[in-house]
Amino acid sequence: MTEDVIEESADVLASPQRIDSETINSASDSGVDGVIVRNANKSYGSGKNKYKVLQDLNMTVKKGTIYGLLGASGCGKTTILSCLVALRTLNSGEIQILGHELGSAEIGIPGPQVGYMPQELALYGDFTIHETLTYFGRIYKLKTKFVKSQLKFLSELLDLPPSDRLIKTLSGGQQRRASFAVALFHEPELLILDEPTVGVDPLLRHNIWNHLVRQSVDHGRTVIVTTHYIEEAKQANTIGMMRGGRLLVEDSPGNLIRNYGLPSLEDIFLKICLKDDGKSSASQLTETSTSTRTSSNETCLAQITQPSESSTKASNQKRTPDDKCHTVKTVSKKKRQSLNFRSSLPSPRHVNVLIRKNALVMFRNVIVFLASFFLPAIQTALFNVTLGGEPTSVKMAIVNEELDLNQGRFCSNNTMIDCSYSMLSCRYLQYINDNIIQVPYDNVTDALAAGKNGEVWGVIQFGQNFTEEYEIRQLDGNSAELENIFRSRINVSIDSSNQQIDAFIHKWLVEAYRDFCHGLMKACGHEPGAGYMPVVFTDPVYGQKDTQFTESMAPGLIIAIIYSSSLIFITGVFVGERQQGLVDRNFVAGVKLVEIFIGHVGFQFVMTFCQTSTVLITMLLIFKVPCHGNVILVFFISLMQGSIGLCFGMLIASICDNINGALYLTQANFLPILLMGGICWPIEGMPSTLQVIARFLPVTYGIECLRSICSRGWGIEMPVVYMGFLVSFAWIFGLIALTLSIIRYRKYSS
Repeated sequence: MTEDVIEESADVLASPQRIDSETINSASDSGVDGVIVRNANKSYGSGKNKYKVLQDLNMTVKKGTIYGLLGASGCGKTTILSCLVALRTLNSGEIQILGHELGSAEIGIPGPQVGYMPQELALYGDFTIHETLTYFGRIYKLKTKFVKSQLKFLSELLDLPPSDRLIKTLSGGQQRRASFAVALFHEPELLILDEPTVGVDPLLRHNIWNHLVRQSVDHGRTVIVTTHYIEEAKQANTIGMMRGGRLLVEDSPGNLIRNYGLPSLEDIFLKICLKDDGKSSASQLTETSTSTRTSSNETCLAQITQPSESSTKASNQKRTPDDKCHTVKTVSKKKRQSLNFRSSLPSPRHVNVLIRKNALVMFRNVIVFLASFFLPAIQTALFNVTLGGEPTSVKMAIVNEELDLNQGRFCSNNTMIDCSYSMLSCRYLQYINDNIIQVPYDNVTDALAAGKNGEVWGVIQFGQNFTEEYEIRQLDGNSAELENIFRSRINVSIDSSNQQIDAFIHKWLVEAYRDFCHGLMKACGHEPGAGYMPVVFTDPVYGQKDTQFTESMAPGLIIAIIYSSSLIFITGVFVGERQQGLVDRNFVAGVKLVEIFIGHVGFQFVMTFCQTSTVLITMLLIFKVPCHGNVILVFFISLMQGSIGLCFGMLIASICDNINGALYLTQANFLPILLMGGICWPIEGMPSTLQVIARFLPVTYGIECLRSICSRGWGIEMPVVYMGFLVSFAWIFGLIALTLSIIRYRKYSS
């Protein structure tokens, strides 16, 4: 009864821009439509920069047919396809696929019900053809026997190269065919192909279209394909012609040629575009679309716009159109909430496949693998070899006015061990560390000039009567005159442009004076310690009196190396996959966002585990940097800091769309941590405001924790140690939550 009413009222048609959810549900209930899009709008940007990509687009694809979507580049073809596979979301409008709302649990999209071939290659270049299809076969949970048979069949159909060839070694056309094979591989109910025949020779293009026809006719599969070759679209059951984000016409090739009286689809497309002129009003578009609309659209439109009395009574007995729309949306919302809850649970099978994929990609790239595995250990070795050692061959100018210039400028080589107040300047110089090379000068002027020219690191000057004045000062003690004190001094001027060399020179000269006094007091029968300063540094609470620079820097350097290595590698890998479209293709295949995250972080965590082990082995065993605490605690706090680097890297990768931006953010993140995290300099030496900020950095508590374990031997019961672990845990979970939120937001707001 209802069908008769529809046919009788088919001549009264409403604007396609006004088809609401009633249309969608009526069409899907009839079982004839595979894909329905109504009032689709999509725009990017905001304000003056807002750009509309789709404008009130309506599209109907019958189930078991081929739909050819034609249009110039930039007209919105790729955008609407990406919306159909849930890679992007509409700003407004409705999409139903195979009778279900897009995103519902029954539809299987994203998932095994759809085969998607994007414009970009979106394949792993380090995989062979066989490995590529096997990888997606595991994602789709296909049996090994089916995978082998499909590989053989598709290799013959698409004339693929030998299956052991790496994707990156194939030509552009061969790569496109391999990508097409992935879309066909699992025999999905819906095929969405974005320009599958680009770069393919005419004979192979003919075979591809024949295969698509067989898939639709023999197996009832629905195919949506875009193409630049307009004439090949004649083999499609329905053609949709797009321009400026709008669907100008939707009809079969035969009807278009007959209605427009033109011999080719190109001529028809040109005529429609000229008529549209890019500025057609909504009414003009309605008229054009109405004249070429398919019969299925006419029946759906007629049922809504001109219902008969009987159909009205029938609909009133069930529900009003408004009630029905409300009911559909409510049910869909409940389904979507349930689906989101289930989608938050990762599949162990998918995670396992993704981790194996990441491992294979890493192992195939030998240079990157070796760098990621051994570079941290090499950096640790370079740190121990290049830092912390005492400088050697440090030249110091010696101006000794005690020497009789007529007898030469050099002191006698005779070692003075008796209690003799004679040439004490030479006696002192004999105690100076051998790392200082003593260069004699006749006068202070020449010596200072040599220092300014960079020939020496400083000047040591003794007055003309240094020995006599020193002896008087010793005898007079507290009653020594100021003039005597000045003349008995050893004057030292140092080039302080290098703080480390300056500190070492100070240390060596003070030690030389201590040994000089000790030797003189002992030779004269006095208490050797009488000439020492009254300030005595006894055994330290922790560490040693002469703690090596490498030992004090080791905790900060360990964490800096592990953190930065984890950060850089995972950022580059994930951004690279996003940029190549690999993440999107995995998502369309049914891989959840949380699974992609776990797959990357899980594999990189194994690499971080290995990197942490090699760094600690190099630092503690090979270079003997002392560790007074529990080595297990050292390992775990280092591993957790590396995990923070992993999570920070994923956060950066989720924000950036290209490698350059990720590298800039990585460097911008690492430099403040290097400077303010207590790696190079204690945070106590910073301004008070920066000290507060430094406490919020991810590595600060970790470095303090590691330093307390290694240098102080503290355990987990100490506040500094357990705070390091607690803060690290908080950073890890906080970064994971933030990263997943950003990925999900960008996914559903794109």
